[in-house]
Amino acid sequence: MAFDLTPLDLFDPSSYPTRRHEEWKYSDLSRALREAPARADLTHMQAEAGDFGGFYWHCAGDGQLADLQAAVSRAVQSSDGRLYLDMSDVGGEGAVAGYQGEGRIALGAGEHLILLEDYSGALDYATSTVLHFDLAEGATLIRVVILDEPESAVSVRRSTVTTAPGSVFKQYVFATGAKFQRFETHVEHDGHGAQVEMHGAYLLKDTAHFDYTTRVNHAEVDGATQQLIKGLVKDRATAVFQGRIYVEKGADGTDARMRHQALMLNDGAHVRAKPELEIYADDVQCAHGNTIGALDESALFFCQSRGMPEEVARALLMQAFVVPVAEQIEDEALRDMVLNWIADKTEGFYAL
Repeated sequence: MAFDLTPLDLFDPSSYPTRRHEEWKYSDLSRALREAPARADLTHMQAEAGDFGGFYWHCAGDGQLADLQAAVSRAVQSSDGRLYLDMSDVGGEGAVAGYQGEGRIALGAGEHLILLEDYSGALDYATSTVLHFDLAEGATLIRVVILDEPESAVSVRRSTVTTAPGSVFKQYVFATGAKFQRFETHVEHDGHGAQVEMHGAYLLKDTAHFDYTTRVNHAEVDGATQQLIKGLVKDRATAVFQGRIYVEKGADGTDARMRHQALMLNDGAHVRAKPELEIYADDVQCAHGNTIGALDESALFFCQSRGMPEEVARALLMQAFVVPVAEQIEDEALRDMVLNWIADKTEGFYAL
């Protein structure tokens, strides 16, 4: 089953998918971006990273992702195997600035890479990026993505992943939404002991829109996939989760599990969830679940009865709801950074 990437050229409005496309039913790009943005161009630079360690790579502007592999090779050969990918985009006053690019990261047999992708920016911009990840036998990629873009941004971040026997791909996505924000991951799962984990947490407020779409195709035997997606939605924000796991005939021994949980913090919030399993093999263990509810009032009462102010109690409960996603990050420094980011975003998330 080949990757199903709807062709998208940011500078050609006729290529924008609409709600008539099944994959984009809940996220109408043509409505969010009614005309092509003005083409912008920035340079890229490479330098030593700060607290994160490893290597730092800044990518912006059309085509600047093309030479990303050189930075990956240096990071893999370093002592800590880390790469910080700065994908910050900056808009301007007046016309919306547009950026798009495509790059590839290939890991050789037994190689290990910890990748931190930081998507942030300022002012008005529209961006579309595609990253291709190729993992050789026994390779490991730990991917942590921070989507903290301005509320006026329009972004589509897409990636494809191909695994090999014994390889490991772990992805953790943390998002605050934007005017339009979509993050797609398409995985060709080669099985034979390969492990895939794709987790995520979103914290949406105001009118933010976030779409997390995942597609996993199990094509070989003994492959494992785990997904845990958790989210908070308030005001008039909209969250979309579309997850599909496809198990081909002959992919026996597949173990695939998907779980989505969301809290809607008021009546105006929206959550659209569509988890799917399509199974054509016999000897498999597959499950998916979806739960959407409200904050636990009994837990809130318990906290308040101990003298905790309501806004503090709500922030604490919301933080506790999403931190299980971050706690799965094995790298201690990176896990602590993400936990601090979550604490900062949930503090004051609820206002009386």
